Amino acid sequence: MNNLARKEAIDQVPFASALDDEPGSRFKSVTEFLDHVETGVRDFVRQMLQGYAEDEFLRFIGAKPYERTPLRKDRRNGSRPRKLETRFGLIEDLRLPRGRKSATSYSTILGRYRRQDERINQIVSAMFLRGVSTRKVGKISHLLWGSDVSPAEVSRMNKSVKRELIRWLNRPLTEKFAYLIIDGAYFKVRRKRISREAALCAVGITEKGHREHLGFIQGHRESQKAWESLLTQLVRRGLDPKGILMVSSDGCPGITAAIRTVLPYSEHQRCLFHKMANLKAKSPKNEWPLIKARLDRIYYAPNLMEAKTQAEAFIHEYRTVLPALVECLQKDLDACLAHMSHPANRWKHIRTTNLIERSFKEVKRRVKVMEQFPTEESCIRILFTLLQAQNEVWEGRPIRHFGNYTN
Repeated sequence: MNNLARKEAIDQVPFASALDDEPGSRFKSVTEFLDHVETGVRDFVRQMLQGYAEDEFLRFIGAKPYERTPLRKDRRNGSRPRKLETRFGLIEDLRLPRGRKSATSYSTILGRYRRQDERINQIVSAMFLRGVSTRKVGKISHLLWGSDVSPAEVSRMNKSVKRELIRWLNRPLTEKFAYLIIDGAYFKVRRKRISREAALCAVGITEKGHREHLGFIQGHRESQKAWESLLTQLVRRGLDPKGILMVSSDGCPGITAAIRTVLPYSEHQRCLFHKMANLKAKSPKNEWPLIKARLDRIYYAPNLMEAKTQAEAFIHEYRTVLPALVECLQKDLDACLAHMSHPANRWKHIRTTNLIERSFKEVKRRVKVMEQFPTEESCIRILFTLLQAQNEVWEGRPIRHFGNYTN
């Protein structure tokens, strides 16, 4: 589109007539003025799109109207009507030139099947993934750009992230991670019937405190085979098994077995939050506040020696009174205190799976609107988008003082 054509398009936009009037003589309110501006913008966009489409068609066929030249590839055969949803609103009355041998595939701006600006897809996906239901997205889109987006269209737009998902799940892991936090969360997925299925996820932390969601698998139970599958995938993508100092997880037997198989050089830290929940279940309700205070002296002791001293005192006092509680405490005491062999400034970040639980909390907040996922693919898509967004938040923001070696 040449400069003269652009100038003519701008001159035809109905802004000029408003500027010719005296201030305040045409519009009675700011809303009325902005409505006029909105109409003018849409008209300007329509004329620009129309002009570019005409220009593209002439370049495509290689000849001007009625020009006789051996370079001509096609001849004009009328035009095709088109509507386009854009960030500026719904653009109507577009007339795309059509050739005798070709339709509208010549256009890089307006493809044959394109009906929406890519920015619209991004806006709709962002609204949906931040908790706006598919029906409410349609109402909001009508306010933003003047046309409704159906629930089916929302689902279709979200499918555009599939290629990015595959690339993200297979990206090479180039960072040298020292700690690994793994955990699973259950979500309702509709198949032949609604079932609760686990999403298994892993977060890595470097020596300097940089955090990153490394990957996840969905649709499994928390079995040894499933956890081995996730950890093996991470190793194949570049995770160094010998570089992982410690893996933090809950007490699921499948996790413990998978860690011994795939990451045999790493210590295993039992999540204290999950462990306290297990101990609480074996404690009398009215005595739990006192027992919890005694347990805190063990798990949050200033050093390993003090922790073991407090554990011996607790076992001696409650061995005969609450044997099930003592047995639960002794079962994996060493795994619960494994973090104490690492720098003290890292303890609160590696002794629980809270880092990954907070990410799952955001996912569950989003899922609460839906009640259940309609398909496994939709579950994977939302998990990917939210975990990737969390990585963007973490990028360039390491855990404070994590890299300092203090005891």
